Parts: sequence; structure tokens; C-alpha cells
Amino acid sequence: MPTDARSVAMGGSSLVFAEGYGALWGNPAGLARKKSLTILNTSTWAYLRPTPKNINAALTMVNQGATQDQIKAYLDELIAENGLGAGESLGFGWVESGIGLGLTSITDACASGSGLADSVLDIRSQTNAVVGMAWMMNLGPFQFDFGADVRGYYRIENSEAKWAFTPIADALTSGSDLYSTISGDAVRGGFGVSIDAGATLSLGPVALGLMVRDIADKIALKSSSIRDIANSYMVPSGGLDYYSIDPIYTAGLAFSVGRGTLLGTNIYVEADDPLSLVSLFPDRVASISSKLRSGIEIEFLKFLSLRAGFNQGYFSFGAGIHILLLEVNAAVFTQPVDAAGGTVGRSGVMVQGAIRF
Repeated sequence: MPTDARSVAMGGSSLVFAEGYGALWGNPAGLARKKSLTILNTSTWAYLRPTPKNINAALTMVNQGATQDQIKAYLDELIAENGLGAGESLGFGWVESGIGLGLTSITDACASGSGLADSVLDIRSQTNAVVGMAWMMNLGPFQFDFGADVRGYYRIENSEAKWAFTPIADALTSGSDLYSTISGDAVRGGFGVSIDAGATLSLGPVALGLMVRDIADKIALKSSSIRDIANSYMVPSGGLDYYSIDPIYTAGLAFSVGRGTLLGTNIYVEADDPLSLVSLFPDRVASISSKLRSGIEIEFLKFLSLRAGFNQGYFSFGAGIHILLLEVNAAVFTQPVDAAGGTVGRSGVMVQGAIRF
């Protein structure tokens, strides 16, 4: 999914209550609440724990101020403690009178393992085109918003056997031909269509929301190699290998006061697969926090925002400014990832910029 530094800074929360452009990639019910024309929305992130030591190591490698052996030692440590990678998202969108149109492309790559020697590289990229509609109803003191969208996309990613990262690191550090190193590596890609839907119910400053993303049957993926793609100038598509897509159900609770004034506060709590929380009562109530994404945003003078959040027990924070048509957000985050049959935290930094009317 495309993401933004505002949500990431708040522990991955607020997507159920996204509005305008954000509703194209969050809850489509938000298309009814705010109009916008997004000329450009871009996010860049790096999976790098932002300690002075790690930042200095990264700068040393970028500035070519280290030997090949030193670079390998840096990579070994960075991968072992956190994983190492980066990503980029680029999007455009228009929302008006409950109708939304959007286009986005997102690419994410991360090397993980116990160290450089056994590390593997996971790369995935997806381009989405979305058309959505939403409606607003007043039910006495309540405001009810509901909406849905259709999203067509092309996805390309590693095959199930991830790429070995050590040969790639050797090619990059030695200056040898990278194409020769990866030309035989396998990828799989294909086109798909999904439906997203959601609703929110608001009473004064309190709102409840529910959304479901990726209502779909299956996606057909075709396998290929980097060499075949380069020779044919065609990405893989029209495969006969079918993969199921599991819908993602997310419920949320929001509390907002003073929004759009000189001082406003927004609080969000969200959880995927909300019915699974019921099984935690009454014996495992203490573990509920490990299933939740929560965040708080404090807005000052309509242009400066400070944010913090917890993503299933991992802390994130960030800030943003909004001046005229320009919006800039930044976040330092840690998010849970599955590794070796358990869950670990992967940290990083993200910067987002947008030109929005």
C-alpha cells in the first residue's frame, strides 16, 4: 500500500479516517469529506535505524570514504540489527463531490538476515489506478459516510526464492557490472483488480470507522528473469500461476477537537482483523496493545503539526508543515515485521512532500 509520513508518524493509524487524496489509498468513505487536487505526492523512506553511528556509517559509504572491507563490515552490522533498504512512492489524485481519481506507484526494497553473509533482498513494486465514490448522510445528530473504489494495478516482485544480497553488495562495493550479477534472478508479475470499501459514523468529536481493502478473487502472476525483461522490453504478465489475495479488515476510533483552529488535537486507534481482539478477552487483555496502531496529532496555528504513535508496541514520531499549497511531513518510525517465525521491529526514516490545492 502507498503510505505517507503523517500516518507512519502516528504508528500507522489514521487510514480509516483518511480524507481527500488519502482516502484513495485508505478508507474510500473519506472521499465524501474533503475535496482536493494533488498535483504531486511523493514519499521517500530508508530502513536505517537513525542513530549517530548508523548515520555516520551510511554517509561514509555514500561519500566513498571507506574501503570495500569497511563497507562490508558496515553492511553486515546494519543488516543484522535492523535490515537495510529504501522505498519510494509517487502519486497524483483528484477528489471532488465524493468522486475520486488517482494514480500511484510504490517501490520497496529491503535486505534482511542475521548478517551480510546470509542476507536476502526482497523487492516489490506496484502501480495502481483507482476510481472511487462516496456519499454523506445526516442521521439526526450523526454523520454517516460510506464509499467504495475499484483499483486496477500491476505488481512485480521477487519470486518466492528471494535474491541473495551478498553478490549484489559485492558488485556495488567493487564497482563491477551489477546487471551481470542480477540478470539471472527471477521475478514474477501480473495485473489485478481489487475493490476497497468502508464507512465512518461520527457524533461530534467522536468517530467510528471500518474499512476493507483488497476484496478480490486471485491474481495471475508470470515468472521471468531480469535478462528476459531486458531482452524483450516487456514485463511479465498473463501468467497461469494464480495466487489468492486476503482482504484486510480494519476498524478504528477517532477523537478530534479544535480541528482547523489555532490549536487542534486528533487521536486515532485502529486494528486489523478486529474480531480477533474478542478472543483476547478475558484472559489476554494485556496483549491487546500489541494488536493496535494508535497515534496523536497536535496542530498549531493551522500549519505546524507534531505527531507520535505506537504501532503494535513500537514507537514512532514526526512533524509536518502546511504552507499554502505545499505540504511537507517527516517521520522516524519502527514497524513490526515477521521474521524467523516471530515479530521484530524494523526502524527507518521517511520524508513526504506534496503540492495540493
